[in-house]
Amino acid sequence: MGEIPANDPPSPMLDEDPDSWIVFGVYTLTQRASMTDSMQCPIPAAGAPEAVHPLLDLDPEALKCPHGFFSQLRDEGPVTWLPQIRAYAVTHAADITAVLRQPEIYSSSNVMGPDRERQMVETMGELLVTSPELTEVLMRAQPGAVTSLLNADPPLHGRQRSLVNRGFTPRRIRDTEPLIRSLSHDLIDRFAANGQVDLVGQFAVPLPLLVIADRLGVPDSDLDKFKAWSDEFIASISNQLLTPETLRTMLITMADFYDYFATLIEQRRLSPTDDLLSVVANAEIDGDQLEMPELLNMCSQFLVAGSETTTKLITSTFALLLPDRSLYERVRSDHSLIPSLVEEALRLEPPVQGAFRLATVDTKIGDVDVPAGSALWLVYASGNRDKAEYASPEDLDLDQAGRQHLAFGFGEHYCLGAALARLQTSTAIEILLDRLPELEIHPDNTFEYELSYFTRGLRHLDLTFTPGTASSS
Repeated sequence: MGEIPANDPPSPMLDEDPDSWIVFGVYTLTQRASMTDSMQCPIPAAGAPEAVHPLLDLDPEALKCPHGFFSQLRDEGPVTWLPQIRAYAVTHAADITAVLRQPEIYSSSNVMGPDRERQMVETMGELLVTSPELTEVLMRAQPGAVTSLLNADPPLHGRQRSLVNRGFTPRRIRDTEPLIRSLSHDLIDRFAANGQVDLVGQFAVPLPLLVIADRLGVPDSDLDKFKAWSDEFIASISNQLLTPETLRTMLITMADFYDYFATLIEQRRLSPTDDLLSVVANAEIDGDQLEMPELLNMCSQFLVAGSETTTKLITSTFALLLPDRSLYERVRSDHSLIPSLVEEALRLEPPVQGAFRLATVDTKIGDVDVPAGSALWLVYASGNRDKAEYASPEDLDLDQAGRQHLAFGFGEHYCLGAALARLQTSTAIEILLDRLPELEIHPDNTFEYELSYFTRGLRHLDLTFTPGTASSS
């Protein structure tokens, strides 16, 4: 079938002919769709079982607990064809890590998966026919089509990562803790006297959003705008049906976001500060710097990955902890257990359920032949409950928290912000447990999950506690 190129064609620079941006935007989307059409195998390969499940149709009941489906997939074999999303599910931990170790064979170029990408192409075509005035918006939103970090393969990924790593050193992560503590106390002060809280909307969403906004140098006066951008970027990676109207809103949001940060980046290059944006914008190795489209695309990745992962992790940790009152009392009285609790929450309820890869050559996983061009869904949530890896795969067990899990990926694409997510979550848990006595899940709480099989997060988590007073911290 031939080899799929590891990356898209080189991206045009912001100062090139605007018409080329419009052509490039449409070309990129249609080219990738054509490539998927011609190379993705339409039926399961020999030796691969097939599975259909309401989870992949975003059935709300199935979304509440996908783990039975993942267990079924593990029992059926190393690779299962999922016709609903036109991809192979890879569900055993050892197979997932084997794929992630070989980026030269399994490309990251199609991170959305074939189903979402097809929606994007078809809806974009419809939108440009009915709304030709959006070509100007599309031109401004072009950094969204640039290959960077998440969808980059070697050697490009290594170059970008080495430049960006300077903004995520252990010292810089540690230096963020006072900010995390201060923001946590400020947020809790707003509801401490109420005796109840929606942990998602009133704490777990704003905390990491405020942290990443600060790290990117966004002033307080622009936080509402930043939150609106975050909401739209997060919607863009969900599995919900993409309509022309939602795509229109998404493109306008992207254009406004990139315009804003292009100005901010230029300011940081002229007058650097100590924030993340300054470090990344001015990072240099042997005269090589990140170009403006790369930087803008990375800023949107920092926004989504820097906020969504931590939001979901804080929420899921409390959803797992609070029903077990014995464990709750242990952790509340011994904060040294918090890091192990966080690792078990990551293992049992990873915020990102899996990642897509594209086979660039004919290959084999287990005893299943996987043709070139096939999309693979690496189901981290399944690998994290693989009985071949864990003594008690379905249980929250702090004694096995030291074992490796896949919540942040593996290999060269291991999550850049993992240490920051861990620090924010551990710090937040410590402060919430100290500030909110007798913390429990509200009896009327409904466990309603976001409509996505790609990510996993509760829409809300209503908690009760003994009302307290505002903190002096």
